[in-house]
Amino acid sequence: MTYLESIKYQAFYCEENIWQLCQQPQYRGGQVIFIASDGDYFPMYFQKTGQGKDKLIFWDYHVVLLHQGMILDFSSELGFSTPLKYYLDLSFIDEDLLEPSLVPKFRILSDTEYVTFFQSDRRHMMSDSGWSATPPDWPLISENASNLEQFTNMRDLTFGKVFSAKGLLEYYSNLCKQAPTHQH
Repeated sequence: MTYLESIKYQAFYCEENIWQLCQQPQYRGGQVIFIASDGDYFPMYFQKTGQGKDKLIFWDYHVVLLHQGMILDFSSELGFSTPLKYYLDLSFIDEDLLEPSLVPKFRILSDTEYVTFFQSDRRHMMSDSGWSATPPDWPLISENASNLEQFTNMRDLTFGKVFSAKGLLEYYSNLCKQAPTHQH
């Protein structure tokens, strides 16, 4: 079993996959990023379940982890760990070419805030006909509550900060400049 295979993962449960990843000691200190638009969905390239040569998919939302300048995305065809700028450049269409409702926005928050406050009982994956995708075999994050919409609704400012792709790059660049340096 490879290291990546040892990490808990279930297709179509990105918010839980990242919640589980945040529990891993080697990924602590990362920033969780929720991606959504003001509309019902947004386009994203190079996703494993995408279509065509560019693997295009329209997600209602997606969740990744930013750790030490690398985006960790279980669903990406670019690789599990991809440099932030490269990931943004290849995964997203220039927002000037999109209808405003399709422009992705990025909510960034600390892994600690995410693990502490995120709740999901998977109700968003259930319909009258059953599960829309096979659920994970691990326990629910929350038995009877879900605040997923507070994270995916980019107008709700309860958690984290919301940016455009360009704003996210600037924010991360400024974080890196403020990081303490180690003197020997």
